Amino acid sequence: MEKTWYNRSLMSYFPILFITVGMLIFVSVSMISEFSINETEKANRVFSKYVIDSMETSLRGIERVVLEETGNNSAFYNFFEMKDSSDTSTVYYETSKELHKMLDDNPMIHSIYLYRAKDRVVLTTNSLEKLDSFQDKDFVNQALAQPAGTLWSSVRDYSDLSLQPKDKVISISKKALLPFGNQGIIVVNVRLDQLLRIVDEMINPNITFMDISDASGKRVYPIELAGQPVDPKRITTQGDVITNIHSNYIGWNFVSGIKGGQTFSWVSAISHIWIGIGVLTVLISILYTIYVSRRNYKPIESILQQINAYQSRSQLKGKGGDEFSFIGKVLESLMDQTSKYEKQYQEDLLVRRKQFFQELITGRTPVKEEIWAENMNRFKLESAYSQLRLGIAEIDGYAAFRENYSMTDRNLLKFAITNVVHEFSDPEGLTVWAEWVTDKRLAVLFIVNADDPDKAETIPERLDRFRTWVAVNLKFSLTVGVGRTVSRLAEISDSYDEAEKALQYKMSLGGNQVIRYDEIGRPAGDTHKYFQQMDALCQAFRIADDSWRLQVDQLVHDLEQDLLKEEEIRHLLRHLLRLLQRTVEGPPPEMTDLWSGKVNPGLTGAIEESETSEELLCRCWRSCSKSCTRNMFPCASPRIIISSLMKSGNISSRIMPIPTCRST
Repeated sequence: MEKTWYNRSLMSYFPILFITVGMLIFVSVSMISEFSINETEKANRVFSKYVIDSMETSLRGIERVVLEETGNNSAFYNFFEMKDSSDTSTVYYETSKELHKMLDDNPMIHSIYLYRAKDRVVLTTNSLEKLDSFQDKDFVNQALAQPAGTLWSSVRDYSDLSLQPKDKVISISKKALLPFGNQGIIVVNVRLDQLLRIVDEMINPNITFMDISDASGKRVYPIELAGQPVDPKRITTQGDVITNIHSNYIGWNFVSGIKGGQTFSWVSAISHIWIGIGVLTVLISILYTIYVSRRNYKPIESILQQINAYQSRSQLKGKGGDEFSFIGKVLESLMDQTSKYEKQYQEDLLVRRKQFFQELITGRTPVKEEIWAENMNRFKLESAYSQLRLGIAEIDGYAAFRENYSMTDRNLLKFAITNVVHEFSDPEGLTVWAEWVTDKRLAVLFIVNADDPDKAETIPERLDRFRTWVAVNLKFSLTVGVGRTVSRLAEISDSYDEAEKALQYKMSLGGNQVIRYDEIGRPAGDTHKYFQQMDALCQAFRIADDSWRLQVDQLVHDLEQDLLKEEEIRHLLRHLLRLLQRTVEGPPPEMTDLWSGKVNPGLTGAIEESETSEELLCRCWRSCSKSCTRNMFPCASPRIIISSLMKSGNISSRIMPIPTCRST
């Protein structure tokens, strides 16, 4: 192997590999050992709980059978009631037969006997005798003294016959008859050896041990030690105690664990072996690392000397004076410069995008195809096109919009509008490019790059859905002007101018709609006739000639028939306002003051700031109504002014009747 730096470094890292592998093996074995111990303990706890549950289930089953039989069987009822004294033998026989049946159905039951309180008679499966001569009378008296619902007794000795050897049993007594239980008691004795057979069938004495003791502290299991007091030292000598559970239902305490010398012994042995191997591996790895590091340090030292010499001449010195600080500082400076450059590039890209868009819509600088393709690729937009069409979305009531929303909220809403208009684009053949050209106008360029010639005709419909979405979800409205479809880059400015011209008819046609330039229709005729009509109207009003009413109707009719631009309407209304001012000037001076201070500013503000005919009418009506309520201005004047402001489309004298002011 050549003594290259790569090979030396590789050899240097081998000890670390050994340490890592050794520690991983050690940790793995330790975790497996710990896991085995935990799983063993968990299995022991599950086993103990299962033993207890099995015992309790068996005893509860016996208790349930006894309660069901005594509650539903007529033989037990007849025994405890004993109303017919002439047939006592039959009653005793039937009852004894039912007791034998219960014993046959459940081999775990040792014996059952009944005690009748009214004549102190005890009936067993083999005999009938008085309580005073009954061998288990002490337990009966104890059961009578205990409250209802008593659980199982401690281990005791019992036999049905006095001559037979006594067996170890646990007993339970139930008051009879239900529901009050004042006629007597039923005593059920369960064989202890049959009950503990459940433990014998489940336990593996070579691995697991279990000690069971009753409430008095005497052992119940193992059976050969039954009756002896509990010795904690002897239990711990059997192995590690894992589970200690008390059964409230039986009244026994269950202690269980794993015997020593089995599972834990070999797990502990393996753990100790691997601990030794791990410690030895760590020591060897450390020694070997020190040796290799010292041997490979000399060529590194020469490199460090060169780095330190360069560092002494450089202004970029690390804080600690070592090569790593120097390299870190160089990298930090490089990343900082890269971040600033990326940020500046993105900002410049946005500016260039807006500038290029302005060049397209204004047409001041002709855009060549190669420049178009280069910029569109830079902006990540589709450069191929077959048709182009431009629309302008204008926020309605922008003065109220600025008043209702802060600068941050306005920017967020504009950002939302820009994103929404992109959502209405077609992923196949239609690209959208939207930019805010003024505070309230969003210019939208649709790039059709599909062979379908009808794709451009769906653009007004898409813009109408976009306008509807904004009105429903953002709680303000847009008016959209749409230019005609063009096929050359140089004609984009023409489509933009047409969209602007379409928006100029917003006052006549109303807001919150899409206005197509190619559907505006016949433009308005000569506006010279309106000046003549307004002069004649004011002259008739000045001399109180009733013909002014007909002239108002004629003026409204002409405005309804003509489609006027916004500036044309404002120009006519300013002229009418000047004529009205000359009409009301003169005595009395209060009228002139009212006109100058209240009415004229209100009408002027309405003419200059209103965007639609409806808004204009409302503001003019409020201004004129103030003068009528004061009874200082001719009540016919508001009628003249408001009628003059009505135009075709949204508001007309036929749709909204002209209100008449009445003097108070």
